[in-house]
Amino acid sequence: MNAALWGELWIVLGLVGPLSAGLISVIGQSATRALLRAEVLLASLGLVVMGWMISQNALIPGIASLPTPFPPLHFAPLPMADLWSILSGVLLGATWLLIRKTLTETRILWALVPMASSMGFFLLAGGGLSLLLGLEAISLSSYLGLVTTRRSRKLWNAGWVLLILSEMGGLLLLFAMGLIMVHHGAALSFVADNFRVLAHEASHMPSAVKLVIMVLVLLAFGVKAGLFPVMIWMPLAEPEAPGPVAGLFSGVFTALAVLGILAVENVVHPGIGWGIILLILGTTGAFVAALYSIVSRHVKQILAYSTLEILGLVFSALGIWNIAQAANPQSLVSTLAWDAAMILLIMHAGAKFVLFSITEETEPIAHTIDGLGGIAHDRPKLSLAAAVAVGTLAAVPPLGGFVGEWLLLESILKPLGTTLALRNIHLLFLLAGIFLALASAVGVGTYIRWFGFVFLGPKRRAPRLIERPAQKLRPTQVVGYVIALLPVLIAGPGVPWLIPWLNLQGSQIFGNNAQSVIAPLLIDPKAVPLLVHIGGDLVKAPGAPGTIFFPQGFSVGDPYVLLLMGIVLAGIVAVIRHFMRKGKAVRLVEPWTGGLHDYNAQKSFTAEGFVHPLRLAFQGFFGLKRQRYDKGGVRFYRHTIIYRLEEQGYLPLLKLGRYIAGQVRKTQSGSTPAYLSWLVYGAIVAVLLALWYPVP
Repeated sequence: MNAALWGELWIVLGLVGPLSAGLISVIGQSATRALLRAEVLLASLGLVVMGWMISQNALIPGIASLPTPFPPLHFAPLPMADLWSILSGVLLGATWLLIRKTLTETRILWALVPMASSMGFFLLAGGGLSLLLGLEAISLSSYLGLVTTRRSRKLWNAGWVLLILSEMGGLLLLFAMGLIMVHHGAALSFVADNFRVLAHEASHMPSAVKLVIMVLVLLAFGVKAGLFPVMIWMPLAEPEAPGPVAGLFSGVFTALAVLGILAVENVVHPGIGWGIILLILGTTGAFVAALYSIVSRHVKQILAYSTLEILGLVFSALGIWNIAQAANPQSLVSTLAWDAAMILLIMHAGAKFVLFSITEETEPIAHTIDGLGGIAHDRPKLSLAAAVAVGTLAAVPPLGGFVGEWLLLESILKPLGTTLALRNIHLLFLLAGIFLALASAVGVGTYIRWFGFVFLGPKRRAPRLIERPAQKLRPTQVVGYVIALLPVLIAGPGVPWLIPWLNLQGSQIFGNNAQSVIAPLLIDPKAVPLLVHIGGDLVKAPGAPGTIFFPQGFSVGDPYVLLLMGIVLAGIVAVIRHFMRKGKAVRLVEPWTGGLHDYNAQKSFTAEGFVHPLRLAFQGFFGLKRQRYDKGGVRFYRHTIIYRLEEQGYLPLLKLGRYIAGQVRKTQSGSTPAYLSWLVYGAIVAVLLALWYPVP
């Protein structure tokens, strides 16, 4: 089947879908909602079917002709498009189930139609113009998904920040793709060529030009991918968006942006310098985001910063992958880093979507974690879904977060080679590993804090809300959460099947090292002696070629083995408790209160107190300020921190932009002093240029 046909279908959905819903709205809201439901459901199924067809090589590249004078559009699957088309369809279907019969269903459905269309179109971008239009479609649908679902001043401000940064990203991508052809005197013919032609042109470029192109592409897609330092819109926008929409922003659109970077990288092949840039920016972003997530109080903002932390780990893994590929292609380090990046992306998509969707249930109670608590008692099913997602992000074995972070640390610890140059590169990996390990540890504290204060502990909300009966999850919502957790299971217990496929994809698309990180446990158990000692060969994965083998001298087996070990340890603890009690009853107390009967908010271990030692340890980074005040005879302290990137980075640029815009406005309005000032500035610049470049 021709990929151009699928591309045209996604264009039709994005244009005709909302238009037809608008026309049918004259009949009534019910008819509009029914049509939008059908469109979103068909889009979800279409993404899954398209992904399956790509995996079966049933989609051939195609060209869609446009009216003169517009150039044709090239359609071909992006790298890893089969996996992410299926995951996008699954999470879109989960959204469809979660929002059914809610008060905001119709508004969210209006946003989901263009979002689904942009997902499908972007995954089939097979040329420069298609990739540029795909990025613009994602940017526009993100903006519409944000501003059309709710109405507030904060939301509109966040929408403007998102739109401005996205359009700047599109401009940078235009420059990057044009630079490939301009360098060879072909003007802007990239709009009419596919990636194969662009790759041929880029193969003759100097390394410095390739690096400049990739930096422009990185900044263009980094806005969507949560890359430091162009990710400031996420902590602003995601807390204002509805939970499922924010989950799609965080889980799907960030991954699609990473695919866009990989697509251009596969065209340019920038070299080892590109990997170093990714490693530095990824490590910095993960560390900074982890520190801000641990001190934030807003339920959704914590999740937004944790998204930036996970994406920082992903970019760090991609940096190690690029460096290892260029420095020593025969090393297993590149394979480990590649697998780590992909597994982290997959598990993050499902886990973060679930957590953001859950915040839709907690928002009517409170927006901050200090105002929540005790939800686990009232909503056990919701708490179970949150526990699985939080456990995944907190790297609890045998879930995907543990597998991804473990593979990342393995790629850092395993030596690249014995030469001096390779040892120096390994030292760079170890230095980055220090900050990545610290970011991961802080991230674990963030997730424990989030889950503990939202679901555990005493109920901190107002009495009128405590007395309100808890609403049970509808069957459609239960199914939606189960479907959304599928990526978590795929990236965790499913790794014996996933990793061989990832290695095959990396080898076929990017020329990765074909050496696998799978030990043939089912064929030759003696290949992993440590696993035999702990009984690892007792748990076999049917249909999988073996179990994960970590080559850095420590083999822990696949997650099934870890799960078995956990069950055994839990059983040992239960037996010890049984014999130690000797039939005596155990006194049960309320969690986190120590059994105090007069427990109240003033004695509560607050979310701020939970992280105060960490704030003191990094007070120089946070710019920590403390203000004391008394309330009801109790001494309180208010601590404030500085978000340095926003306040000391982007805010001065914003002020400068406003100043320039004001001067231009004065000039256009005919202000005489403004005209005179421009003349003076121009004369000064002309004199300086004349002195610097004298005329012979």
